[in-house]
Amino acid sequence: MKKLVNLFSPAVLIGRILIVFENTLNRIKARAVLSKFKSVGKDNYLQWPVKIDNPRYMTLGNNVKISWHGWLLCIESYGDRFFEPQIIIHDNAYIGNSCHIVACRKVEVGKSVMLADKCYLSDNLHAYEDVTLPIIHNPMKVPGEIVIGDHSWLGENVCVFGDVKIGKHCVVGAGSVVMESIPDYSVAVGSPARIIKRYNPETQTWQKTDKDGNFLAKVI
Repeated sequence: MKKLVNLFSPAVLIGRILIVFENTLNRIKARAVLSKFKSVGKDNYLQWPVKIDNPRYMTLGNNVKISWHGWLLCIESYGDRFFEPQIIIHDNAYIGNSCHIVACRKVEVGKSVMLADKCYLSDNLHAYEDVTLPIIHNPMKVPGEIVIGDHSWLGENVCVFGDVKIGKHCVVGAGSVVMESIPDYSVAVGSPARIIKRYNPETQTWQKTDKDGNFLAKVI
């Protein structure tokens, strides 16, 4: 009886009311922001606070979750350069807490991709070659596009930048810095990231590889 009474105590009831209020407020905010996107599917969830800059260049599929303190940024111009940016996030992708995705050209996140907390994806970087200028006044480099293949998982604090394609069903270890493309069904770790394991369809096992992704003799 005491337990049942506690369930209906003023503190518990107030807590439940606040949760309902917060969820309702989140849905209202999300609806307002998502209406400004280029294209949006169904059942998407933004966990506030999030920051969305230039959403008219962004596309979301269905059932995408962007967790709190996430930041999506499409850059239209920098200095005297103008860009046509795109951020595309496909169905069932999960963007973890404090993830930052920035595009001058294109960053694309595939279906059912999982980004752990504090991942950073950027298709651009600051030049530094002109030593007569502060780096902030050097031009922006945009070497290519970033594509994260379907069903992949990037661990916490992973950074991906430049012209990079990460294949399907890949794992990138926490804290890795990805500067080169990774083929399908690979595990990569380190800074810069190197392949350490790939799925071998002939043996139907995950096998160790050398740094170039070639299978080693031992099967694990």
